Amino acid sequence: MKASPFPLLFIAALAVPAFADTSANSAQLSELQALKARIATLEQKQTENWLTDERTSQIKAIVADCIADAKKRDQFLDGDFSAGYNNGFFLQSADKNFKLQINGYVQVRYNYDHSEVHNAKAFATTPAHGDTNGIDFRRARLYFSGNLFSPDIQFMLSGDFAGTASNSGDFQLVDDFLAYHFSDMIGIRAGSFLVPFSHAEIVTAGLQFSELPYVLAPFDPVRGLGVSLYGMPVKDTFTYEINANDGSQSNTAGRIDDTSGKLDNRMGFYGRIQYSGSHDLPVFNDEADLRKDASKCAWMIGAAAGYESQNSTATSFAAAQSSMALIGLSNGRGPGFYPSAALNGDLYRATVDAHAKYQGLGFTGAAYFQQINDNPPAGSNSDTFTRTFGTSSLFEAGYYGQVGYVLPGKFGPGQVEFVGRVGQLLTEGFPNQSEEYALGVNYYLFGQNAKIQSDVTYIPNEAAYNSTTVDSFINTQDIIYRIQLQLKF
Repeated sequence: MKASPFPLLFIAALAVPAFADTSANSAQLSELQALKARIATLEQKQTENWLTDERTSQIKAIVADCIADAKKRDQFLDGDFSAGYNNGFFLQSADKNFKLQINGYVQVRYNYDHSEVHNAKAFATTPAHGDTNGIDFRRARLYFSGNLFSPDIQFMLSGDFAGTASNSGDFQLVDDFLAYHFSDMIGIRAGSFLVPFSHAEIVTAGLQFSELPYVLAPFDPVRGLGVSLYGMPVKDTFTYEINANDGSQSNTAGRIDDTSGKLDNRMGFYGRIQYSGSHDLPVFNDEADLRKDASKCAWMIGAAAGYESQNSTATSFAAAQSSMALIGLSNGRGPGFYPSAALNGDLYRATVDAHAKYQGLGFTGAAYFQQINDNPPAGSNSDTFTRTFGTSSLFEAGYYGQVGYVLPGKFGPGQVEFVGRVGQLLTEGFPNQSEEYALGVNYYLFGQNAKIQSDVTYIPNEAAYNSTTVDSFINTQDIIYRIQLQLKF
């Protein structure tokens, strides 16, 4: 049987178109593969961009968390407080109602004193004399100050680990008070603090010499327990303070007489004003002209007055009354000065001072006056004061002037200053007078915060001090050399 050719023809017919489209299909396949590759590339780029954005967001979040955590750790208590250093270490609440500031300074010095007595036979008892030297802390103070519940309720608590032989390195209270600041015009302060009298006492850490002027000693009330009204009616131009206290240096004696356990009746009243015609009162918180721009002349004048009553009975307040010791008085019955004359009576004091700074020059000068009226205790049969001096009234005066010049430019990390001082103490009616001549060189590494002071003082006839603290002896001729390092924060 002969096979039919139709199936073969049909298969061939179907196969012809398939073979004819092979080249076209290949082209489409290549295009499709190219599109797939491009889509894959775009998808990869999109994924990478998304990952980059996501990583950026994550990094930003981590950085923000770190910053927030750092701030929290720096400010404490979930950001309610800030801490740092600004003229002292401080801790302060965000609303500024609470603040604690810590300041302090240390003065380490070497002292050498050569003391001679030229007329020993004239004294009933030969004054102490000879050569002394050694290293000691002059001051080592800490100050805690700030405000509580309001910026207007202020406080200070401070003390010294040095300064006197009696503290033996213990922390002794110095300035301790509470204050309320009503406005710039008026504030009130109560406690133990410097009596507003001498400008030199106010700037102890900013002195051009390592020690206060010798002539100041007989007139210096130092600190007292009391209350003050104070203010700055004209910003950086005019200040005042009016003070009532328990008498000179009553912060060391206390308000109660330890012997009788009764309140004493020593009272002191002081007032001080300061005026700067150049509107630069804060410039005179120290004596040297260390200003960055010293081309402007800055000047200030000050004045103060005080009265103290020392009246008492012969027995009620004997211990408290005798703590008021007058120094630097000429002894009318002897060749020298009388040490530590106890006073019962009335004391009147006054001072004027002037200060100026210009192009590295720093000048300061002061004059002091006091009238002493003896008034023996009621019921007393003896009067040590009148018997010693031969009079019931004495007048003392003293003055000093000093100048320093800061050399232009820096020497290493700091600045160099040369200083000189002259002072004199006079007592009415007696031939004895005490003088002071001093020269010094200061090296300011970081201003008043770190400085080295070196000075030599010559006193022909010592009246003011009989003190191991400053290495001098009353009724002697002294040559005193000091070198002192001060660190302050």
